Amino acid sequence: MRCAVYIRVSTDKDEQKLSLENQRSLFYQYLEDRGWDVFDFYVDVESGTTDKRENLSRLIKDAETRKFDVIVAKELSRLARNGGLSYKIRDIARDNSIHIITLDNAINTIERKDEMFGLYAWMYEQESQRTSTRIKAALSSKAKKGEFKGSLPPYGYRLNSGKLVIAEDDTPNNVKRIYRMYLDGKGFDAIARTLTREGCPTPAQVVGKKNAGLYWHGTSVKKILNNPHYVGDLVQGRQTTVSVTSKVREEVPMEKQIVIANAHQAIISKEDFEAVQHYMAGRKRQKAKPKAKKHLFTNYLFCADCGKALWYVQYRKGYVCGNYYKHGKHVCSQHSVKEKQLTSVIIDDIRNIAETLSEKEVMGRLEVKTLQVRKQADKQIQSLQRRIEKMKEQKTGLIRLLASGTITETEYKEATESGNAELCILHDQLKGIQSLQASSGTGESIVRLKKELKHFMKLEELTTEMVHRFIDKIEVQADGSVNIHYKFTATALLTA
Repeated sequence: MRCAVYIRVSTDKDEQKLSLENQRSLFYQYLEDRGWDVFDFYVDVESGTTDKRENLSRLIKDAETRKFDVIVAKELSRLARNGGLSYKIRDIARDNSIHIITLDNAINTIERKDEMFGLYAWMYEQESQRTSTRIKAALSSKAKKGEFKGSLPPYGYRLNSGKLVIAEDDTPNNVKRIYRMYLDGKGFDAIARTLTREGCPTPAQVVGKKNAGLYWHGTSVKKILNNPHYVGDLVQGRQTTVSVTSKVREEVPMEKQIVIANAHQAIISKEDFEAVQHYMAGRKRQKAKPKAKKHLFTNYLFCADCGKALWYVQYRKGYVCGNYYKHGKHVCSQHSVKEKQLTSVIIDDIRNIAETLSEKEVMGRLEVKTLQVRKQADKQIQSLQRRIEKMKEQKTGLIRLLASGTITETEYKEATESGNAELCILHDQLKGIQSLQASSGTGESIVRLKKELKHFMKLEELTTEMVHRFIDKIEVQADGSVNIHYKFTATALLTA
């Protein structure tokens, strides 16, 4: 039995780390007693109500390709405290003939002990809901006492014993400038470009985020302009999650928000704040427009200097560097290209390649290549099968060594993780070669080639599908010249 062991703890606190190690010990003993193989350990430090867990997602993906025979967890709540997610895992396991076993003996599909699955799933979700309610009540109580309950203070403030105080740096002045620039008629992105150009620290840089960017963005400016904390009022509970099993947030009506007037020193006057809100609402109505159209080369054009994607600009009827368009010329230059001209170049390239293809020559090369591929595939399959059998024997030997105490659990885990990773690679290689071998006949390729040769000779229009099929990416130089990376060569155009 290839076992997927799932372990979850809610936090990375010391007591939770101890729980994680204890769970590992339980699983080693459980599997050793049965002589089962550890396929892999899937460990998450995350709430059980969400399915946005890296290793749970990996476990589900591996289950869908049946890389193991059984999922083992301490109890059902370790897998999920969300009824919907519990049923999803159960159904995926059932559809792929994978068993689920919990060490508390509540669930064991090998022994057909799963009639209480729905009851346990409901109980664990209700328990999570009660915990969530208690946490929200505690946070609400703190908010009513005038304590800031967010993890990070607004830009321009710092936290002092749960209270917001004005920071002793330039950030409060930056906030004032943002409001002033907006009331002077500058938009979010224009303000962001100004702050970037002047080297003002971004909100992410101020709080020391590891992935903090160098540039301001319009969304950060808008967030500051919308934040009522700047007038000195503590306004909390503006959003809430729909339920414990959903991370979708919804706006809380103003009358239900927790507002403590004059809770801390203001940076912006109430008059200026209200003026900004009124002005913002008016500009939003003026700018209301249909959803932006996705253009032909969206996601394919990149700046050759800064590497950022190019954006389509309607009045130019072409594309410009996104970095330049958003942050200005001190970050990058235009790197512009017209869509019509680029389309014409690509159509000409495809026509020229199609015209140079000799039907007789291509067919002959296809047949020779197919025979070579088949011989090479046979040798690779035999070699891979021998290596897979050898790896399986080594893994069986590791189980015996672990049972006898010759190697430690850590040594066993490291060896089996390495072996499992290599086995996965070997199996994937074997499947890929076998699949290629099964579909390597030349008859179908020749029929398709003849048909599509005629199509490309009379090519008139470049479609989104064709761009996706033929083009990997396009780099645009500062002078507007382009370097087109095609997915094909002259003889691989139609057979890829």
